[in-house]
Amino acid sequence: MMNSALLELVPALMLFCLISTITPGPNNILLANSGANFGFRKTLPHVLGIRFGMTLLHIMILFGLGEMFKHWPFLHDVFTAIAAGYIVYMSIKIASAKMHSDKKSLQPMKIMQAATFQAINPKSWASLMTASSVFTLTGDLFWPSALLCLLMFNVATLPGTFMWITIGKLVSKRLQDPKFHRYFSVSMGGLLLTTLPMMFI
Repeated sequence: MMNSALLELVPALMLFCLISTITPGPNNILLANSGANFGFRKTLPHVLGIRFGMTLLHIMILFGLGEMFKHWPFLHDVFTAIAAGYIVYMSIKIASAKMHSDKKSLQPMKIMQAATFQAINPKSWASLMTASSVFTLTGDLFWPSALLCLLMFNVATLPGTFMWITIGKLVSKRLQDPKFHRYFSVSMGGLLLTTLPMMFI
């Protein structure tokens, strides 16, 4: 039977996980774009990659990786610069994507690409650092509560994930119109760029 202190964590933790994936961020913008251009099935590796990458990052934070930034603050600036550069690159790539006749213009993310992106995704770091500090208990309950956090992040975040893919999928038929495709691509690229300020807060 689950400890009562752990049970008390569940509602707040589920709400935190849900909100963290419903609100806009780099992952969600990329998922919506993938859902629109490639559909659910081809976006699933992207989803699996996010979950794999965030789970690995979560475990590393729990084992003390977060302390690294306290000892070597300059590393935070390095990660921020890499993340900003990658997001600008992806924004340009999305905004300039051609119609499906040009298959090489944009491809759905593979598992390892999406997983690796989590290492430089500021929203992933922020949400996992928060979960690892706010939603873990002290003493003997630290690891049980930490494992509960890991489980919740892989379950409670899925509704938000598939909501963003669905948003993209709903406009997929209209992407056959060259004008709408261009407007959508530029808009998605622009939305991805709007996530940059959160890195410098």
